[in-house]
Amino acid sequence: MRRLLPEPGETTISEQLETYRPWENEREGRPFLAMNFVATLDGRATIDGRSGPIGSDTDTAMMSGLRGRFDAVMIGAGTKRVERYANLDKRLVVVQSHEGEPADLPELLGTLRDEGVRAVLCEGGPTLHGSLQAEGLVDELFLTIAPKLSGGAGPRILEGPLPGVMEMELAWLLEEDGELFARYRRS
Repeated sequence: MRRLLPEPGETTISEQLETYRPWENEREGRPFLAMNFVATLDGRATIDGRSGPIGSDTDTAMMSGLRGRFDAVMIGAGTKRVERYANLDKRLVVVQSHEGEPADLPELLGTLRDEGVRAVLCEGGPTLHGSLQAEGLVDELFLTIAPKLSGGAGPRILEGPLPGVMEMELAWLLEEDGELFARYRRS
């Protein structure tokens, strides 16, 4: 694996994540929250309703490594229905709207913080990502860009309105076999 930014050179997933400590960056009244997505070159977050066909074994290893750095993994109910979340060794938080009413995400994150959760990795889906971004609750975004084109309609990594353009800052960029692994911070 090559690190393109910062300081180009060879690296591994373990080396790259060794000094990554999201729990040291918790926010006032809530855990630190990072999103993790994979997308095609044309922006699709799913193929046939699932993200699995997009990523590679390296993407799976990166996701596993990231999970190891967080106290909990958060997903939307729709993601839980279509993706496989068996044998997860982290606390799994499933967010579900009730009778069409969206979940109170700041309250949920506050409750998690009260229960000792310092860092949450959210793996989607796109609607939950949009809601979290709209509330200003996302601190970082990990995005794998797979060297694939899928065409057609389908969800992107973020669905739903935002209050404006959200500026992000590139913290690192890695590459292996044409697949890009980016880490963005909220500006």
